[in-house]
Amino acid sequence: MTLSLLPEFFAFLGVDVFVAMSLLSCLLDDHFPKTLPYIFQAAAIGGYVHILISKEFLALFGDYMRFWYCVLYLAVALANVIAMNIYLALIKKQWVAAKVFSGAVVFPAVFVSAFFISNYATQFAEFNFFQLAMIVSALVLGLSVAVLVSPKFLKKQWKKEVRR
Repeated sequence: MTLSLLPEFFAFLGVDVFVAMSLLSCLLDDHFPKTLPYIFQAAAIGGYVHILISKEFLALFGDYMRFWYCVLYLAVALANVIAMNIYLALIKKQWVAAKVFSGAVVFPAVFVSAFFISNYATQFAEFNFFQLAMIVSALVLGLSVAVLVSPKFLKKQWKKEVRR
């Protein structure tokens, strides 16, 4: 028996991303603006309100419209994760922190989201080549992150930033 995902699952995933980003920005408060956690919490509450409203009002549109509306919310959440990484790299000029953040937060969030979206898409098709391409690209990206954030490389980059 296969369990099918409802479109609102992607909204819940987006809410989880916003809550996680709120916690991370609280933990890394010296790297990010002080109001950022509150903005992420408001976005998470907005996601819960969206799920509550979509149960009543968006049922008229069917699964197709509900899917795109929920995926749009998830895309906004993932765009915020990527924007936090860009903020670390370009605005704060903390390249090592941005690389670690990319490997520890951005890559897993995007990969998990892409996995569930492709899983939802394969409910309507027998086989999707996107899953195979995603698995191969995830392996390549994971290996490149592991090489890029090796202890020797981090030590070398840390010495460069301390000299500046």
